[in-house]
Amino acid sequence: DKDGNTIRPANADNEAIAALFDEQELCPERSNFRNGTYFDEIYHARTAYEFIHKLPVYEWTHPPLGKLIIAIGILIFGMVPFGWRIAGTVVGILMIPVIYIFAKRLLKHTWLSVITCLFLTFDFMHFAQTRIATIDVYVTFFIMLMYLFMYRYYTMSFYDTEFKKTLTPLALSGICMGLGVASKWTGAYAGVGLAIIFFYTMLLRYNEYRVAMRNRSGSSNGIPNKQIIEEFKPRLIKTLGWCVVFFVIIPLIIYYCSYIPYMQTPSGQGLKTITVNMDSMYTYHAKTVLKSTHSFSSEWYKWPIMVRPIWYYSGSLPDGMKEGISSFGNPAIWWTGILAIFYMAYIAIAKKDKKALFLLIGYFAQLVPWMGVSRMTFIYHYFPCVPFIVLMLGYSIYDIYESAKNKKAVIIGAVIFTVIAIGLFILFYPVLSGQPCSPEFAKNWLKWFDSWVLLST
Repeated sequence: DKDGNTIRPANADNEAIAALFDEQELCPERSNFRNGTYFDEIYHARTAYEFIHKLPVYEWTHPPLGKLIIAIGILIFGMVPFGWRIAGTVVGILMIPVIYIFAKRLLKHTWLSVITCLFLTFDFMHFAQTRIATIDVYVTFFIMLMYLFMYRYYTMSFYDTEFKKTLTPLALSGICMGLGVASKWTGAYAGVGLAIIFFYTMLLRYNEYRVAMRNRSGSSNGIPNKQIIEEFKPRLIKTLGWCVVFFVIIPLIIYYCSYIPYMQTPSGQGLKTITVNMDSMYTYHAKTVLKSTHSFSSEWYKWPIMVRPIWYYSGSLPDGMKEGISSFGNPAIWWTGILAIFYMAYIAIAKKDKKALFLLIGYFAQLVPWMGVSRMTFIYHYFPCVPFIVLMLGYSIYDIYESAKNKKAVIIGAVIFTVIAIGLFILFYPVLSGQPCSPEFAKNWLKWFDSWVLLST
């Protein structure tokens, strides 16, 4: 009522309906993201709960693993917002040391690895996507790991390293690929990129073999050519054989295992569950969504320039303040990242830089498949590209630094750029996190384009 007292029906104590009114005090005065679901949490968080309690599966449009990871938080903390969001947030936190390790291997310099790490930490989309209980955070995390391990193999010596040790990063990359695909099918895009990198690496090994054949008594990089000639074919055949295990058999096993909880629900049909669900998923994404429309959808070529951020949540407060949660990129990072992409292409061609080529393959493996997709898409589909954007930014700074006469100026410039990126994160924080925000402040300072909807009018 107007005084805030709960209104209890006269027949509320009737045993037949008493359970409908026994928790009225738990009903919030105002529904918001702090006490309920928003955007696709209504599907993924609910389905995670259903897996736990072996109930009919509500959301079946993506493989189960992402929802099963969400279920871990629910098992620990209950079916509450913290419970269904904590797993994604933890994975988002884990992305930070992963990108640091990746950057340290790529860039060598600790100061630049830290800066690259900060680029991801203060990216708007990284923040928004790791606070919502949807599955994109998991596939992105596993993509980061699979490329990190493949990069280890990419830079590993083929002939002066024990053969078993060369298999370790391949095995770990394959396992992460399986986990990624079992979270979301877009993980398979990364698998294509891994295949391109792997076979390019084998081509480099073959070229080394050809050079060795021309001068059998010589050496290459301190390794006798005779050794290269003797070991190339046996190592190549064994490596290809193990890759079938790592990138085909193991991912299939992981994918199958992710369906075990699904099979234990009333929606399960034994092993048939997998094929039926895959057919339903394909039909949904290829045909059903094709006919769907959404006011915040956007095409792939609009993602890097952020024409249309996705608006996840809106709320209004009595004092006129508004709440909003949107997902898009940090302008300093994403827009400068476009220049970094072109710079990577330049040094990959002009300098034959293999590191730049690796980053370009990883980036475009996640973006190119969307170019042929005619169904409704959203800017959050760009999330798996973000780690490669920050790494390309970091590597651009590295390449400029290495050739610069005034290295101190490059460091100062990189620090200033990082401060700007962090400053933008602070400026936009209210509309990324759902904190109360003045509509006037959002309109005057945050709404940079008419297509940006950050708060309700």
